[in-house]
Amino acid sequence: MGKNFILGHFGGFNTGDEAMLGGFLKSLPSGSNVLIKYKNEVDVDWGEHVNLFHGSYTDFVKPIGTEDTLVLCGGTHFHDDYSPVRLLRHWLYLLRINYLFVKAKRQGARTLCIGNGFGPVKHPVTKLLIKQFAGLCDAITVRDKSSLRVMDALGCKVNLVHPDLAMLLYNPHERVSKQDIVGVSLTSLSSQSERAVSDEELTKAVADELITFSKANNGNVLIRLFVIRSGERESDAPIMNLLHQRLQQSNVRSEIYAFNNDLNALIHQMQACQVLLASRFHSAVLGAVTQNRLIILSYHNKLVSFAEEVKMDKRFVVDLQRTDAVQQLAGLSKVISRLYTSNQLNYNFPEADIRQLDKQIRAIYEESVNIRVHANVRRAPQPGESAVPSTAGSGL
Repeated sequence: MGKNFILGHFGGFNTGDEAMLGGFLKSLPSGSNVLIKYKNEVDVDWGEHVNLFHGSYTDFVKPIGTEDTLVLCGGTHFHDDYSPVRLLRHWLYLLRINYLFVKAKRQGARTLCIGNGFGPVKHPVTKLLIKQFAGLCDAITVRDKSSLRVMDALGCKVNLVHPDLAMLLYNPHERVSKQDIVGVSLTSLSSQSERAVSDEELTKAVADELITFSKANNGNVLIRLFVIRSGERESDAPIMNLLHQRLQQSNVRSEIYAFNNDLNALIHQMQACQVLLASRFHSAVLGAVTQNRLIILSYHNKLVSFAEEVKMDKRFVVDLQRTDAVQQLAGLSKVISRLYTSNQLNYNFPEADIRQLDKQIRAIYEESVNIRVHANVRRAPQPGESAVPSTAGSGL
């Protein structure tokens, strides 16, 4: 069995990336040999047979051979929902991904894109990069129907639509007692191309509603503020610190929990919450994994797509890109109170789909399975292999 070379944005103190990786690794066959490209000087113990690579991207793919697989694991890499300066940097990042896949294909490796999100896409350059990438993949799976629509519009084939890889972290046998805690995860809108509400306006509006909720509960509820993404770039720490200051000034019980690359510790902190206000995509996903009632404060279309996938009522979704976003937040305290006293989730948790996804990911790595690939990029027969495609069932 060859080695799995896993590519993504790992070691960047972003909970979502680590959660997708954790879910993906959980579903690989036992004993799989894995090498993960990680940020320099960041070490995480993912268990036996899983090693981290801290060198350059070029050196990472250099040893890939015909028995190996290169995987782009999760994330919304291919989109252009950024300000002009940030978008230029992002295009360079996408070019690097495509270059690495070109290298892997030339060296005879299998190439997979698993659990990615695609879009929104507006610029011709981004569309071209996506088409190029799709042509380099033996199989592509996406995490929502919105991504499928984007790929269909570009003429790119998708093999499977499924829940986000982080959903694989769900443990149906684990029962955790909830505590008097409401979780909050905000992210700054400063880097978005269509920003309708400032961070100052957002934190003030959310703080006012949390203060009202706290007073209605005699200050007995702890507000736990999650910094889902920390590190040097696009950190949630500044906006969460600002929210914390506003709550403290009104004597609301609150604390900050910052992700430090310990996924299990963050999940444990989130499991104790009754309700979670989520503006990061993976704070919403992990809120579902930890069986929280959810309120989505959407900074990006992917959160709206997630709400649609789990059939969440629109009254629990606030679109922060709308010009009336602040007005929509008025009365949020009543929604929090209603969910806080509820005994039921306010969405359909996709447990059956998660079980199915676990089987499908495992099937990809079964040696006897002939995965379905694009006709124009089918792998050339390797020494000892038949030139006639197998009739075995697709693993996707």
